[in-house]
Amino acid sequence: MGKPGEGYYIEVEIGSPPQTFNVLVDTGSTNFAIAGALDPNVETYFISLNSSTYTSHQKKVSVLYTQGFWDGELGNDMVYFPSLLAPQVRCDIAVIKTSHNFYMNGSQWQGILGLAYPVIARPDHGVVSWLQAIQHLKNHQSVAFALELCGSQDGGNRQTGLFEILETGIERTELWTSPIVREWFYELLLLGISIGNQTIDLPCRKFNTDKTILDSGTTSLMLPTEVFSMVVKLLNSSLMDLSVPISSDFLVLQKMYCWNDPVDWAHFPNISLSLAHFDNSYIVLELSPQSYIRKVSDDSELPGAQHCYKFFIESSKTGTVLGVVVMEGFRIVFNQSGKTIGFAESICGPAVSLSGPFETETDIKSCMNPTPLPSVSPLTVAAYVIAALTSMYGVLMGYVTCHWLWETYVKHKLPRSSSETSILNSN
Repeated sequence: MGKPGEGYYIEVEIGSPPQTFNVLVDTGSTNFAIAGALDPNVETYFISLNSSTYTSHQKKVSVLYTQGFWDGELGNDMVYFPSLLAPQVRCDIAVIKTSHNFYMNGSQWQGILGLAYPVIARPDHGVVSWLQAIQHLKNHQSVAFALELCGSQDGGNRQTGLFEILETGIERTELWTSPIVREWFYELLLLGISIGNQTIDLPCRKFNTDKTILDSGTTSLMLPTEVFSMVVKLLNSSLMDLSVPISSDFLVLQKMYCWNDPVDWAHFPNISLSLAHFDNSYIVLELSPQSYIRKVSDDSELPGAQHCYKFFIESSKTGTVLGVVVMEGFRIVFNQSGKTIGFAESICGPAVSLSGPFETETDIKSCMNPTPLPSVSPLTVAAYVIAALTSMYGVLMGYVTCHWLWETYVKHKLPRSSSETSILNSN
């Protein structure tokens, strides 16, 4: 459950005896982290000294997000989610000591459950995430999980969803799948975007600069700057044709906009996202206006205005992020062993639709932006440099030693004759 715009959280028990918290369900990171110190934006925090099963790794850890960061200590403890059909496991935990713009005031969650791949874990990929701990318990079999985010009912202040751990290969719903192109974030390929019946005319690589990921920890649909500008341009064109009074600040700056009467959604176009399916085909996720324009309440509402909304498509400098506004209304299965993300229409959430597959003549591989995966840590780089220098020193010392042995012992014992020059030359 959760509050609109503040993510979805799930209850967790940590340590012995168990301490109970809520953690944000996040497919855009890997670390399991929990508040470990007083903070004005959290009601409670984990006290490691009160857990008999907590072990510290004596290692610092920090994670930087698009907005905000936290620093803490890495350790491990017993973790159990009462609402999941998953056993209690021991996994690594980052105990957060300091943070900035990480917690949300009143959001009711005190930590984060990262569900992405080990390669983006911090401080390194050796961290044992909760999902990895579950896999180890199942003899290293990959674990699939499903998210079904339902949003709020009638614009209320409470949203609900479903988080399930699945037996690999077992799914009750027929899914349209999109391949995971790289295993770090859940990276997909976005082939195109349409606003109503208008298609954005850009090379498909532009949509994936520098990547396209599916992230339940982000609310908005985030688009590269050039793509975002085209979306706003087409939306403005569409709304002008319908004579809908919309301020440019509403679309460009995501400022709240208020009307005295409820919005007539028929004035706003649907937005379609085309995702790669197989080598020569794609599927289409179609979002209704209620997905990307959300009703909000704020103390700054205009006098007399009762219906205030915000635009939840934003410009991004780090690639495309398919956030909660895209995920709500779909049942989405994250299948690491099959290297796919599966989509089906949900029975809850905003009115969305799924169609396809459709054939395409586009070379799908040309749509991928060749962003390198995270590099090794500075400590690892330093180790490689030291090893290289040591090897060079060893070679140099070997040469010096051999030269000394030759000059001292071998050369002086050779017979002094006219043949000495020929022997040395032949050598």
